[in-house]
Amino acid sequence: MEGPLRVAVISNGNFFSTLMLRPCFEARQVEMVGVVLVRQPPGSGGPVSRLARLGRRTGFAYARHKLGTLVLPKAYGVTTGTPVFLTGLSSRHRVPFRTVSNANRPEAESFLRQAGPDVLLSVSCPQRISEDILRIPRLTAINVHGALLPSYAGIAPYFWVLRHGEDRTGVTVHVMAPELDVGPVLRQREVEVRPDDTSLSLQLRLTRAAGEELVAALGELPGSLDRAHLQDLSGRSYFTWPTQEDVRAFKARGRRLARLRDYGEVFRLARGR
Repeated sequence: MEGPLRVAVISNGNFFSTLMLRPCFEARQVEMVGVVLVRQPPGSGGPVSRLARLGRRTGFAYARHKLGTLVLPKAYGVTTGTPVFLTGLSSRHRVPFRTVSNANRPEAESFLRQAGPDVLLSVSCPQRISEDILRIPRLTAINVHGALLPSYAGIAPYFWVLRHGEDRTGVTVHVMAPELDVGPVLRQREVEVRPDDTSLSLQLRLTRAAGEELVAALGELPGSLDRAHLQDLSGRSYFTWPTQEDVRAFKARGRRLARLRDYGEVFRLARGR
């Protein structure tokens, strides 16, 4: 197609999704035309209550780990002025964005229709996206997932592959469908699970690979849509947040949630290196 591909995004806008999207903002063949940030307000269903629920399910150690992956990048961004979240990245590139509490609200739909995207890109969207939203882009809506679908669909796949002792995982870019993580596959890349991987170290490597695969997938559109292959859903597995028993089993395999040097890698990647 002539000219850059017009791309709109729906995302939670956290550090990891921003790291994935950074290559798309910088790609010459891509024009970012709008970003919908899905954030629930404080109070009922807000970040404090969600963290409390997560702690009750997963235990204090896992909840503390997830909080650290949110707080530390934020502290770095505040002290250095680095755009570690999607709001800052969008502002730096002068891409309009809209913050909503639900990706399917009328204001989100109106904003995306006005943006007129060729492609709608979902990156760590915390909600299921309606069919009305998925039909907005001229070409297609795509999602990136941190596992080799159809295996390990759902939440925190980097944790679950370590929990189950896998020696490989990967990333998948796929066409979106109303059901989560089931659409035809555009691209996949295998990523080795290392003997010393922690949940955070593997998540960071998958995040970087996902960013590279997203740019490659966008560059292959629209021709790749005809070559996309259906997932064999007979081999599908789906996971949600781990329980305290799952975290104990994870640690019994000799795995850790994070090491100090993993947070050093967070800061290095935040700097864009």
